[in-house]
Amino acid sequence: MDIFSLEFLEHLVEKMGYVGIFLLTTIESTFVPIPAEVTVIPAGALAAKGVMNYWLVIAASTLGVIAGSAINYWLGFHYGRKLILRYGKYVFMTPAFLDKTERFFAKYGKLAVFLGRVLPGVKHYIAFAAGIAKMSFRPFLIYSALGGLVWMWLLVHIGYMAEMSAEKGTSHFSSLEIIAVAITAATLLALFVKNKMMKH
Repeated sequence: MDIFSLEFLEHLVEKMGYVGIFLLTTIESTFVPIPAEVTVIPAGALAAKGVMNYWLVIAASTLGVIAGSAINYWLGFHYGRKLILRYGKYVFMTPAFLDKTERFFAKYGKLAVFLGRVLPGVKHYIAFAAGIAKMSFRPFLIYSALGGLVWMWLLVHIGYMAEMSAEKGTSHFSSLEIIAVAITAATLLALFVKNKMMKH
């Protein structure tokens, strides 16, 4: 079985089950760049086949996002400042960076956390930055959960609809191609939002 095939991904997700989906999305929401797309979209396809439950997939993946985000927030809150003050100069992060981070989150914190859950290159660090900025934990958790829920639902639904279309013979694209399109679209969205934020 080709490890790059959708069949392999579906087989892997089915073996992992809901606990595996939760664990992988937890890891993906920390610093480990495991794309949620390669886990959650195949789970959506399995839901269309009746192998997994649509809503349980969304619940497991969203809880994983919340757990991973909370871990990163905790690390940033307790250790982020120490790391930047001690080692930040090696990666061009000065103490002034901390002040800018605090001002940014004071003004755009809720929006940044919400959108950060769907942006490649941002979602792995946004919770850590929120912790560094000492953003209030309750709104952080609420907006992380909302952002995670929207993104996980979208990915699950992409997989679900792709499988339904394939079964009806109306799809001209493989689910792996749809995954690639989803990642590309999210990247373009990231660049757009980043440019908007930089203007402010």
